[in-house]
Amino acid sequence: MPLPTSTYPLALLESEINVLPNGKARKPRVDLSGCALKELVQYKCNVKPKEDGASPVIVCAPVVRWFRRCGNGMHVETTAWEAWKEAAKDDTQVASRNASAERRQRYKHGH
Repeated sequence: MPLPTSTYPLALLESEINVLPNGKARKPRVDLSGCALKELVQYKCNVKPKEDGASPVIVCAPVVRWFRRCGNGMHVETTAWEAWKEAAKDDTQVASRNASAERRQRYKHGH
């Protein structure tokens, strides 16, 4: 029987993986960003029947999943987390650019 797995909100993933099932802190602490990024491609297949009575066709599409493999042997699926972190980074960069533009405008109008 496989081990039970837990799911966590994206914002809490890094902190939650650093808590052991007994509630104690994981030592040493795991930094997901420092773990090796691995890709797994799986396929989702559907059978499409033909209307003319011919043999059905199987149509498959790739499903890409991302994992982080850490030095302590821990593997964590991070498919949604990777996209969330990238979006958060983009939001931070946009906010930083906006703040810089505002400072330039104040400077230009102040002198």
